[in-house]
Amino acid sequence: MLAFRGRSGANAQLEALHRSQAVITFALDGTIEEANANFLDLMGYRLDEVRGRHHRMFVAPTEAAAPAYEAFWQTLRQGAFQAAEYRRITKDRREVWIRATYNPVLDARGRPVRIVKFALDVTAERLASAESAGQIAAIDRSQAVIQFDLDGTIRHANANFLGALGYELAEVQGRHHSLFVDPAEAASPEYRDFWQALARGEYRAGEFKRRARDGRDVWIQASYNPILDLAGRPFKVVKYASDVTAAKVVAADMAGQVEAARRSQAVIEFAMDGTVLDANANFLSAMGYTLAEVAGRHHSLFVTPDYARSAAYAAFWEGLREGRFNSAAYQRLGKGGREVWIQASYNPVLDASGRPVKVVKYAFDITQSMTLRSSALAMAEQTLGRVRGVAAASEEMHRTSSEIAGQMDRSNRAVGEIQERMEAAGRLSERLGAAAAAMNGVVEAITGIADQINLLALNATIEAARAGAAGRGFAVVATEVKGLAEQARAATSRITGEIGAMQAVSREVGEALSSTASVVDTVQGFITQTVAASTQQRATTGQVSADMQATAETVASFAEKLDSWSVGLEERRSNGRVRSLTPVRVTFAIERGGERSVAALLLNRSKTGAKLSIEDRPVPDRFTLHIDGEAPRACEVVRRSGGELGVRFV
Repeated sequence: MLAFRGRSGANAQLEALHRSQAVITFALDGTIEEANANFLDLMGYRLDEVRGRHHRMFVAPTEAAAPAYEAFWQTLRQGAFQAAEYRRITKDRREVWIRATYNPVLDARGRPVRIVKFALDVTAERLASAESAGQIAAIDRSQAVIQFDLDGTIRHANANFLGALGYELAEVQGRHHSLFVDPAEAASPEYRDFWQALARGEYRAGEFKRRARDGRDVWIQASYNPILDLAGRPFKVVKYASDVTAAKVVAADMAGQVEAARRSQAVIEFAMDGTVLDANANFLSAMGYTLAEVAGRHHSLFVTPDYARSAAYAAFWEGLREGRFNSAAYQRLGKGGREVWIQASYNPVLDASGRPVKVVKYAFDITQSMTLRSSALAMAEQTLGRVRGVAAASEEMHRTSSEIAGQMDRSNRAVGEIQERMEAAGRLSERLGAAAAAMNGVVEAITGIADQINLLALNATIEAARAGAAGRGFAVVATEVKGLAEQARAATSRITGEIGAMQAVSREVGEALSSTASVVDTVQGFITQTVAASTQQRATTGQVSADMQATAETVASFAEKLDSWSVGLEERRSNGRVRSLTPVRVTFAIERGGERSVAALLLNRSKTGAKLSIEDRPVPDRFTLHIDGEAPRACEVVRRSGGELGVRFV
């Protein structure tokens, strides 16, 4: 009865095994005798496909040919039990893993007669285990891993951990985790609570500062993971860590730079739609606001309404939303409409995917510099006007000097001609004197002849008297001749007087000509000196004129460069200004009716406006601008500074 019950119980157990496990029976040489449905389903065969074939049909050819496989069957034939996890090949060449026992069945004399294998399919478990093992191996290769008992005693550490901290395994194994922290931290209640939480099975993660063997600080990004046993109780702690020291140093450096920038610069943050998120004290002080007055407001609070409505402003923010950096000098409006100039950079901040999430602006207040620049520009333009005036006067002086030099040159030539004519007159006067002197000799000869004739007439009269009546006729003739001689003497006396007078006049003329020639020589000397001085003055005024023109060009270039200084105003970037220095007129209506015209100088212009210089002439906020060769432009004054007007075309 007991034997029957025993056989019945064994059969029941065998049936239970057949229902739950894959069962196959082999002859001692490995030939398949029987296989249950579980085994056949697992391997993908029918019973007739496996019966009578050898077990090696389920293993890889290389394994079947290996000595270990033959030794495996030899051990079974000797009656030794075999149990393990085995890799087997299915009909469709899939790999399956089984946890199996190969059980020799003994006869009554204890000799093996067949082999029965009981197996469970553990392929999924094996794959999960392999995946876990692979993951653990990957973690071990890439991270620093260390294991602790629950009290913090070090059980093991991998090469990555030991390399990061500079230790050998023997130097840390069996020692406490406090080896890696500062003594002050190790003695703190927080450190004690940290390990008590881990011992309770509580996970901890974060950035931790640890101390290396050589005393340097090492920052790690780590997780402390309590490992639970099958009952759910912690029995050890595994720490997975990455060395983030370099990144921490860079982050600390960047944080220091940002903090330094925030201390020294005006900083404001915007959402991508331009809404103010935050602003530091420097920015608020520069603009005259409190944080409560700007937080949640749009950036357009700080610009003119016209610019806020412009396409250029929309494009400015569109570029920032696309992640484009923007840096320049900008004109902004502080509280109350006060003009503020800033040198700023708008910096889109990107998320991990490279998408802009906000905009941070760093700025310096350069209002004072821009005010000085405007003053310098006004002075440069005023100086330019004066230098141009002096240059024009120098040019006129040069022209006048050239005319004077020409006139003096002509005077010099005229005086030379006068001198030549005076010299000719002097020579003629000398010839006249010589002729008068020659005539005086002739007169003296005539007088001598007259005296002789008179003497002969006297002798003839005496002889006629001696002759008496016979000489009476001769006496008459002698008397006549004597009378003629007397007349000749009287005539020669008059001629002598006239010649004397003529000689006196000739001498006076010669003296006058000589005196005049001396004066002419003096005048010619003065004129020669004047011509030389005029020539020198003409050269000097020419050089002065050229120098003033060059100075005017230099001042104009300085003014242009000063005015062209990149101020970064968005409107100015999209509307470039062109310097002109062109005389223009502005006209406007007056109260009594009619129209007044005022001269002005066009300093520069753009598509939307212009800058004019008008000194000491008040003009209204609206007027008409007249530029030669162009249609009149209606203008509205948007800025007044001294004698300068900034206008917008309307």
